[in-house]
Amino acid sequence: MRTRNDLTIYERDARDWWDDRSPSFRSLHAVHRHRFGRLLAWLEELRGTDALSGARVVDLGCGGGLLAEPLAARGARVIGCDLSGTSVAVARDHAHAAGLAAPPLYLRADLRSPPIRTGAADLVLLSDVLEHVSDPREVFASAARLLAPGGCLYVSTLNRTWRASFLAITLAEGLRLVPRGTHDARLFIRPAELTGWAAAAGLELCRIEGESPKLLQCLRTWTTHVRRSRSLAVAYSGLFRRGGLMVQPNGRG
Repeated sequence: MRTRNDLTIYERDARDWWDDRSPSFRSLHAVHRHRFGRLLAWLEELRGTDALSGARVVDLGCGGGLLAEPLAARGARVIGCDLSGTSVAVARDHAHAAGLAAPPLYLRADLRSPPIRTGAADLVLLSDVLEHVSDPREVFASAARLLAPGGCLYVSTLNRTWRASFLAITLAEGLRLVPRGTHDARLFIRPAELTGWAAAAGLELCRIEGESPKLLQCLRTWTTHVRRSRSLAVAYSGLFRRGGLMVQPNGRG
């Protein structure tokens, strides 16, 4: 019997992380392309076009490295952490094969207590992570702990609404756009909960933006594709910032 929030997917199918035609990960590739573009735009608005050059980045729940590797390719110093040892091994192998000048450092770690010192990061990612853990507030607090003054925390997740449940589970899983058992609607997170955790951790909200599916493209390609939306009712991303001055790698504040 299939379970909800089936984390064995990321062990069983880990060899396919970088296959953008894989039934297990093709939707994640498409969604990540959208989110990576939005993250870059936000960072450039806040920090300028060289925001990633020399930046210290921690990707919590990095999986096979789909975000960690392109961040490293843009000059960031990246540490990726994931509980799946097989996914971490795949991420290391792919980064090595890519021949990056400074590949990410990948660690198998519990996201509640990653082996990284407090205040070590200029940017922390929690992309498609919080809706897969049983204690999201603790994981969020762990991520916030890693931020240096002026550092940013990027989060993408699903809203706990009937619409998100229908689209992400009934439709996407029912049509096999993503593997069945990927999500449990009870673990989805309302924006008010997320912003409350941020306030408790001393973070301010800089940006928040919804996503909605491109339904015709989803059905035509049998892959989940998303667009920007004013509505947060399905999926959404947020960028939070710790107060204080962050010194840029080039010496500018």
